[in-house]
Amino acid sequence: LRNLLLLAAWLSYYTAARDLGLAELTTLYYASPVVMTILSVPILGEKVPGYRWLAVVVGFVGVVVACGIAARGITLSLPVYLALQAAIFWAIATVLLRKTALHERTQVQMTISSGFFILFTALALPFVWQPVSPVDLVLMSGTGVLAGIGQFALFEGMRRAPVSVLAPFEYTSLVWAFALGYLIWSDVPGSNVFAGAALIFSAGMIIIARERLGGRFRVRT
Repeated sequence: LRNLLLLAAWLSYYTAARDLGLAELTTLYYASPVVMTILSVPILGEKVPGYRWLAVVVGFVGVVVACGIAARGITLSLPVYLALQAAIFWAIATVLLRKTALHERTQVQMTISSGFFILFTALALPFVWQPVSPVDLVLMSGTGVLAGIGQFALFEGMRRAPVSVLAPFEYTSLVWAFALGYLIWSDVPGSNVFAGAALIFSAGMIIIARERLGGRFRVRT
């Protein structure tokens, strides 16, 4: 079920990406941490303190500010609904990952997930295959390695921490995207990006500071 949801999420995301701008697509997709936090209560039985809700909301506001959506707005359309659908499916899949991560080893879950996607893409391969240049092959291989490392880190994180703790850190990938865009393509971020990044950083610090203080308090008591 989780792998089917992930597949549906990516198909929805890439379909929406054909018609939406990067700012709109990113903002809509980053609704997923909010949905994750909400679903972690009924599905996982997690107790979500107020400071975690605050971190999620602050992080999402940071995304909206960084992408400049507050000034332009979003017009409802099929691509918008697909992007929201991708966010919801990704959120549900992530919550289910936390549920299975408590009982299954990371290597087992990664093998099952990779096998599922290899099977599905192999079925579609004859209809969409195009020749790949050596440079593209190297880039895709590098992407695969980095994605594998990221997936392993995500699975291990889900084994060790509640969804509501990890959800706000999902927003930090936006900051990395803007930073890499500057380093690789010399894209200069606007002032709204720095303001949004500050809010996203604050969301992470809310979680880190509160969890550390909570840990110290438990040790002392």
